[in-house]
Amino acid sequence: MREDIPIPGTSKYRLIKAGINQFSQKSYDEVDVDSVAAEAGVTVGSLYHHFQSKKDFYGVLRDDMTRRVLDRMEAVAEILAPHQFQQVPQSPQALKGALMAAYDGVLRIRAGKLLTEPDPRGSEDAIATLLGELAARTGMAAARTLGILLAAALRAALTQSLEGQADAREALDSLLK
Repeated sequence: MREDIPIPGTSKYRLIKAGINQFSQKSYDEVDVDSVAAEAGVTVGSLYHHFQSKKDFYGVLRDDMTRRVLDRMEAVAEILAPHQFQQVPQSPQALKGALMAAYDGVLRIRAGKLLTEPDPRGSEDAIATLLGELAARTGMAAARTLGILLAAALRAALTQSLEGQADAREALDSLLK
């Protein structure tokens, strides 16, 4: 969406807003294009005019929300490990900070199920990749696998939080102590 930011009020803008709302509350399979179009006040044809398919539409939304979360994670990691791009071992605090920034970021932007459900496109998990890169910078063994495991724990904690478990953040925070 960043390269083609829609003008507020246009049909594309309303579709994106409605899509984020629906995919954040329901899984990919539970959302149908008719309900998204109806919420946006446009026809299904308008949705397909702007996006090739439901999967393409979903991908645009998910990629944008993921980028927002990654931006937060990278900012926190940079603050906690200012020399992260040098060949100096880093503190695990940058990894933990990025993990918690992802948790808080998903809740803050209300991405909900959009970022906790499996991606129907089968795309690589960019959050897991970043967590793996940060783990590698700390010198942790099996950093890539650790990134995948932490991303899975993040999704589980977010799912618990969305279901009303008040201690989900605390549980996630305790993983890297």
